[in-house]
Amino acid sequence: MRILIIGNSDIFKKKIYFALKKFKKIKIELASRRKISKQIKINKKYSSYNKAINTTKAKIVYISLINSMHFKWALKSLNSNKHVIVDKPLTKDFKDTKKLLNLARKKNLLLTESIVFHYHNQFKNIISKINLRKKTIISAKFHIPKLEKKNYRNFLKYDGGCFQDMSPYASYLIYIFFKNKNYLLNKQHIKNKNGLINSFAISVKYKNISLNASFSFNSTYKNELKIFNISKKYSINYVFSPPINKPLTVEIFDYIRRKKYKVNFIKQNIFHAYFKEIFKIIRVKKYANFYNEIEDIAKIKEKIS
Repeated sequence: MRILIIGNSDIFKKKIYFALKKFKKIKIELASRRKISKQIKINKKYSSYNKAINTTKAKIVYISLINSMHFKWALKSLNSNKHVIVDKPLTKDFKDTKKLLNLARKKNLLLTESIVFHYHNQFKNIISKINLRKKTIISAKFHIPKLEKKNYRNFLKYDGGCFQDMSPYASYLIYIFFKNKNYLLNKQHIKNKNGLINSFAISVKYKNISLNASFSFNSTYKNELKIFNISKKYSINYVFSPPINKPLTVEIFDYIRRKKYKVNFIKQNIFHAYFKEIFKIIRVKKYANFYNEIEDIAKIKEKIS
C-alpha cells in the first residue's frame, strides 16, 4: 500500500513519518516544496502537489499543509479518487466540510481528520472506567506559550488562531461526553487586535455531566484533563498531544480511602494506532461511521465558533 503525504510539515517529520515506518508494507511518497531531511527516507518525492496527486499510484493522501490549504487539496484529492486524511482542522467551517463530505460519500472514499488523542491507551483506559450515569465533572486545559511571529498560525489569511487549531479538541470532548444529548453550551472567545482568536473557553452541561474547557495560544503550557466521577478523581497530563517517546502516568485520587495512586502507561505512538484503524477501514470499505463522526464534529465546531 502507498500513501502520499502532501506537505513536509513538522508534525509529519516528528510523528507521522515514524508511525508509518512501523508498517512494513507501507510505501511513503512525499510532495514537498521544501528541502527534505536526509533522515526522512521516502519511496518517491515530488516538488509539485498537483503532479503528485495526478501521477501517484497511492490510494491514500495525507494533507499536512497550512490550515488555509486544507480544503483545496482535500477537494483535489477526492476528485482524483483518493482516500483523504487531513491534519486538523479539516476545514475552516461547516460549509466546506459538508462539500468534502458529500463528495466522499458520492465516491465512496474515506475522509477523516487526524485527531488522535483519544486513541492513546491512557485516555481509553480512564474513559472506560467513568460511569456517565453518575455525577461527572470534567475539566480540560490546553494552553501553549505565545508563538513566534512568523508562525502561520498567527495570521488570519492562513486560517490561523487558537480556535482553528484547538477547536477540534474541544469538539471531540463534547462528542465523546455529550453525544446525542441536548446539552447546554456557553462559549467565550478572546481576539487580538487583528481579529484572530488567541484563546477560547467552553462550558457544557447535560443533567449530571458538566465540562469546562479552556484553550489558549498565549499562556503557560498546560495539557491536562481532570475527571471527577463518583468517588475518584482522574488527572491526565499530556492528554491532547501525548509524546511518542516516553511513558505517561495517570494520577488517581480515591476520596473514600483518602488514597492517591498512579497508573503507568508505556510509550505509544498514537498516530500508529490511528493509522491501523484507518487502514482497516479502507480494507473493509466501511466508511459510514467516519462520515457520521465528521459531520457531528463539524456541527459541534459550528456551535462553538
